Amino acid sequence: MHFSCINLYNVLVELNDSENIERAAIYRLFSSLFMNEPDDETLVRIREIFGMEFEDAPEEIRADYAATFLKPDHPPSPYESLYHYSFGDTPRLWGKATAEVQTFYRSAGLMVGEEPDIVPDHLGLELLFMSYLIERGLFRQQREFLDLHLMRWVPEYCDEVRRHAATTFYRELAEIMKEFIASDYESLKEAL
Repeated sequence: MHFSCINLYNVLVELNDSENIERAAIYRLFSSLFMNEPDDETLVRIREIFGMEFEDAPEEIRADYAATFLKPDHPPSPYESLYHYSFGDTPRLWGKATAEVQTFYRSAGLMVGEEPDIVPDHLGLELLFMSYLIERGLFRQQREFLDLHLMRWVPEYCDEVRRHAATTFYRELAEIMKEFIASDYESLKEAL
């Protein structure tokens, strides 16, 4: 069946409206888990949503969050520029990938400042940006952002998290996120 761009867009919106709401919510949830320590309520929600069976205590999970994600010079650092860089280039914060992500944000009408505590290529911001694209029905930009950014570094990053995390919670979460993003990417490739 052949669709014009406008018809394809309408079909995607009509068929997947509830799916898109769910996709955006999952991206926002992943974003929050890589930007903040999870509170007890969030841990209960995560267990229910993903059917996780971790037995780590909330205090252990919060300690693991600090040890795993709050050390920018220690793997696994959640910044694209430390994983996605040109051959011969040195991985560093505020690298070329950061500028490319900022350009993508601007092309979608968003601005992210250059404050030292908000690096635009932080995993949490990139995941939040995906939820923004989904909520606005920007399907081509979703696929492009996944292709040019998330798929180029998040699978490797998730493998790093699995190697370094002390808790089952973060090891399972990394695997679930890796699978979700890969599946989302394949679905968008097939749809567009």
